[in-house]
Amino acid sequence: MHLADFLAPSRVLVPLEAETLAAARSALLERLAASGAVAEPDRLQGRVNEERGEDMVAIADCAFLLHYRTDTASELQVAIGVAPDGLKRPLDDGSEQHAPIAVMVVGPPRSAARHLQVVRGFSRLLPRRDAVDALLDSPSPEAVVRLPMFLEYEIPEQLLVRDLMTEHPRTTAPDVPLRTAAQELIRFGLGALPVVDADRRLLGVLSERELMRHLLATEVLSDGSPRHGAAFGQGKKTVREAMTRQVLCVAPEEPVAEVAALMSNKDVERVPVVHAGRLVGFLTRGDIVRKLIGP
Repeated sequence: MHLADFLAPSRVLVPLEAETLAAARSALLERLAASGAVAEPDRLQGRVNEERGEDMVAIADCAFLLHYRTDTASELQVAIGVAPDGLKRPLDDGSEQHAPIAVMVVGPPRSAARHLQVVRGFSRLLPRRDAVDALLDSPSPEAVVRLPMFLEYEIPEQLLVRDLMTEHPRTTAPDVPLRTAAQELIRFGLGALPVVDADRRLLGVLSERELMRHLLATEVLSDGSPRHGAAFGQGKKTVREAMTRQVLCVAPEEPVAEVAALMSNKDVERVPVVHAGRLVGFLTRGDIVRKLIGP
């Protein structure tokens, strides 16, 4: 299966007669409804108007990638609009984002796995300048659908770790003070921080579990004394002293089903994703549940 399998000339607007992203959204939604891909466009329009942050990927100067999971869609479909003069999207700070391409992906909840793969496919292609130029140079909807980049981009039969993982996760270094790393976990609501060296080679993981073990080994939890400084060696202890080096790692090309089963069997909450020894992502149980079942 390829990205081109989700495209049809009837859902491509070349040129897209719109100046703003809001107008582009409406035009693409109308095209999806006209093609029969959306049964209740008014209801989906209400969902679109909510403008949730998770509904869009803005690819700087290249494209706006919109994606919605909705039971108003009978099947997974894609609409594309090419606006040679560009689309603008106002931001809260008074500035604007601009891009010439708008892509809308809609699909029913049952197609969540494939939906994520299609969104990921477009998110890989659209940052490429040659891909944007190819779309801008396409004279017709038929030409867009026949572009080699869509015909050649293959979608795996199974959902892979790379489709769900968090890329470029927040990390820490082994020589960072333990107190600093603990504060970062709390500040950003993280369950764990991968520990990497300067080349992003994975050295270990510092999680709430390791911090709890460290606290249990101090007097803080043994007698109720509020000596938080003592618990972290007055700021002298480092991440290296508390992190675990026994880490279950997975590869980005592994099937999510196999990794999910492994995480369940091993009672592991999260796993670093490693390629050639270097950290490329992080996958948690929450990622799997939220991205496959969430709205």
